[in-house]
Amino acid sequence: MSETTLSPALSAGSPDPADDLVAMRDRIRFYRARADQLQYALDHRLPIEQAKGILAERYQIDIDAAFELLRSFCRNNNMKIHDVARKLIEQPSEGDRRISC
Repeated sequence: MSETTLSPALSAGSPDPADDLVAMRDRIRFYRARADQLQYALDHRLPIEQAKGILAERYQIDIDAAFELLRSFCRNNNMKIHDVARKLIEQPSEGDRRISC
């Protein structure tokens, strides 16, 4: 055997502990990033869903129509849907006041 060949144990695929550690750290970083992304999505989606429910109840419309109302209002007023949804769920009921698009 020449000096440049690997030992049979290494060439047979026995893992290097340092490589395992690096791979494990990479997986941990990946799953932490994924968890952060999912939490961000949940934090932003929840108020939108609540706002849709408020609008559906207030105007006696279905959820899809409530979302279209919310989206149209935001587009027409150049506002972010998440910001409008938060304001809608934080303010007390305003009776017959209507959102107009």
